[in-house]
Amino acid sequence: MTTLTFPDGQVIAVETSAPDFVFSAVLPPRHTGPPAHRHRHEREVFTVESGQLVVRLGRERRLLQPGETVVVPPGTTHAFANPFGEPVRLRTVESPAGPLQAQLRALAASAGRPPLRELARINAEHDWSFTVAGLPDPPQRALWWLLAHLGRRAGDCR
Repeated sequence: MTTLTFPDGQVIAVETSAPDFVFSAVLPPRHTGPPAHRHRHEREVFTVESGQLVVRLGRERRLLQPGETVVVPPGTTHAFANPFGEPVRLRTVESPAGPLQAQLRALAASAGRPPLRELARINAEHDWSFTVAGLPDPPQRALWWLLAHLGRRAGDCR
C-alpha cells in the first residue's frame, strides 16, 4: 500500500489503482479541501468512516456523518472540506481510474504550492478530464494546454 503525505497534513493510503482508484484519506481539522471542480469521465464516491465532512454536490451542500456516502456523477461540480476541530477519515472510489492519482502524487510532492504546470500536463494526458468550476471549459482547456506546454519547455514536467 502506498501512502501519500501532503504539506497541509492530509494523508492518503492508496488501496488500488485500476480499474478504479480506491484510497482512504485523513483530512486534518479545518482542512479546506479542493476547489469546486468537475471530472468529465469519472464518478467519485465518498464514504465517511469517522468525523464529519461537508460536501458540495452541484448547488447542494451536505453534512456527511460516519457511514454516510455521496455519489458524484461525471460532470457534476463538487468540493469537500473538514471545517471541524477533529480529523475526518474517508474512503474514495474514482471510477474508472482517471487523473486523480497522478494529481494527488504531484500535490503531495510539492512544497505546499500547487505544481500547476505538472497538473496541467497530467490533465492534458487525460483528455482534459479535470476542470475548475466557474470557468468555461474552452478557455480553461487553452490555459491548461499553455501551462502544460510551458512546463515541458522549461523541463519541469516529464
